[in-house]
This record gives sequence, structure tokens and C-alpha cells, in this order.
Amino acid sequence: MASSTEDVNMEAPPNANEGCVGPSSETAGKASACEGCPNKAACSSGAFSSPEAIAKEQEEAATLQRSLENVSHVILILSGKGGVGKSTMAAQLSHAMASRGYAVGLLDVDLCGPSAPRMVGVSHQGAVVHRSGSGAWTPVYANPNLAVMSISFLLGDTNQAVIWRGPRKNALIQQFLTETDWTGDTGGLDYLIVDTPPGTSDEHISTVQYLQKANAVSGAVVVTTPEEVSLADVRKELNFCEKTKVPILGVVENMSSYQINVSDLKFLNTNGDDETAQVLASLKEKCPEVLEMVSASNIFPTTGSGAKGMADQYKVPYWGKLPMDSDLLKACDEGKSFVDTCPDSLAAKALNGFVDRILKSLPVEETHME
Repeated sequence: MASSTEDVNMEAPPNANEGCVGPSSETAGKASACEGCPNKAACSSGAFSSPEAIAKEQEEAATLQRSLENVSHVILILSGKGGVGKSTMAAQLSHAMASRGYAVGLLDVDLCGPSAPRMVGVSHQGAVVHRSGSGAWTPVYANPNLAVMSISFLLGDTNQAVIWRGPRKNALIQQFLTETDWTGDTGGLDYLIVDTPPGTSDEHISTVQYLQKANAVSGAVVVTTPEEVSLADVRKELNFCEKTKVPILGVVENMSSYQINVSDLKFLNTNGDDETAQVLASLKEKCPEVLEMVSASNIFPTTGSGAKGMADQYKVPYWGKLPMDSDLLKACDEGKSFVDTCPDSLAAKALNGFVDRILKSLPVEETHME
């Protein structure tokens, strides 16, 4: 691994300073990293290391373990950059695995931009999260094999902004992880996919901390686009995973190129006039085989060795490229499974390849495969 930085102390409160020594340390509240930390007074007083605090911590870990005891694997979808396609990846991986008969849950912890429900076909309207008799939340089901939990189900208006500070966000993430009943008709989940917000913010730290209390993080899929503006931030994400000991399943280079059937292209002359009909007619007459081809164009400039070079630098698996496909974008907008609607497209083949890698790295007993 390229970085030699020290590991993050996972006992640290979510809003702790970088370099936190941990509330149970003898230097808690006294170390140089404690200056300016909102938890300094509490750490100095021993509030986090008191018998009561330790008992509470142990109870939280036990609660989380109970809530995830019927979940075989938890996979985080991460990226240090926004707009690279994390939600697309999370939704379509969930669709694809559910289509193969696996029991899948999709947890959307992007609290300020919850788009996962729409991408799997359970929009806000009509989708309601219920409390069971035990007080647990019952997720919304896109189909019998795909359960979804998101803050969007708790909002009264799809256009309502979530303007919350860190502690309230962290509390809701903890509720999602400890109070959602994933049992359903499948008896639990083979895979829980967690769609995260961009960056390495409170939500990331809180999610990883809570999951690691139960040793529940199976791995992460890191998504990037080819250009250096994205790669620079994704390197920070890989560094974050290294520090927090989150295993990297693979790096995906999304939107590596734009691909479209030649027959679906629009042709303009130098004046901007549409001459699509004439061009397609000419191709049909003189070169019909061209209409069966796919046109590809690089949207983002690749810098240096690109995403593969970055993966090599950090010694993590490089899964390959996912081309941008208008049908993929349409499938996400309509909440459909792209690998089922367009199975022969290059993007669908890439997605199925990613699923194959997950199943190989994190196998489950195929109790749901009948």
C-alpha cells in the first residue's frame, strides 16, 4: 500500500478530530489531537471510559450483531467523489444479484441525496416503512428478493431537503443498522448493499464504526471515473479504507466511454440541421453492417495510468470499466434491472462480471437458489 499513515482509532466518536487517540486511552482529552475537539471535556472526565459507557458500548455492539445476524455479507459502495455513479452501481448490483435468486437488501445512507429507491423501482409515493410489533422497521420490497431502506420513505415530500447536522445523521444511520428487520420471506439477506454519500464524512465514519462493532464489513466496491479530478478524491477514499481496515473488493472505472448503437445516433450537418434520416438511409443502402455496430467515445480524459494504475498503486483489485450507456441511464430512471432489459449490451456484461467477482469473493450457501 502506498500510504504509511497510522490506522484510524475506531473507538473514536464520529465527530472526533483526526488523529484521535480514542476515549479509552490514558491520554484521552490530553493529547495534542484533542485540541479543539468537541469531545475533549467528556474524554478528560472519563465519560467515555466509565463502566456505564463501556456497558452501553457493549450493548450497542450486541444490538447490532442481533440486527445483522441474518445478513451474510455487508458491502459498502464508496467513492471520494460525487457524481461518479455510486447509486447506479449500488442499484444495478442489487438488481442483478436479486435476479439471480439471491436475497439482497439495499440500504441508502446518502441522507441528503437518497436516489436508490427510485433506481430500484420503489419511489417515494406509495412506499411506506412500517414498524412491526417488536418496534423494528420493515423495509420496502422492490420484489421478493430485493428489500430497500432509505430516508426517502420517511419524508413527506420528495422535494424536502434534509438539513441535519452530524449527530442527527449519525443517529439515523445507527437506527437503520440496528432497527431494520431484513428477515422478510427469505429468512434474511445474502447481501446487504450500502449506498453511501460522497467523501469521507461523518456518515462514512459512523457507518464503518457501527458495522465494525459487529465485525460486519465484508468489503467495499470503490467507484471512480477516469479523469484526475475524480481519481484525486478516490485516492483519499482508498486511504480511508486502508486506515479503517475496510477490505476493498474492487475498483470500478465508471463512465469510461459513452456507447450507443449506430442506429440510435443523431446526425447533424455543419449548420446544425438534422440529417439523421438521410444518413441512416444511406448506411442501410450502402453499408448495412455499420448499423449493427456500436459507437464509442471517451467522455473524460484519462490521466496517466488512470484507474487501473491507481488500483495497482494501492494494491487492490481493478475490476474494469463500465461504459456509459443511455439504456443503463434509462433503466435507473425507470427503476429497472439493466442486465435483464439489455442483457447483450457491453455495460450489462460488465455489470454481470462485477457480480461474478462479488459472488466469488463473498460466497453464500445458496439456500435461496431453487
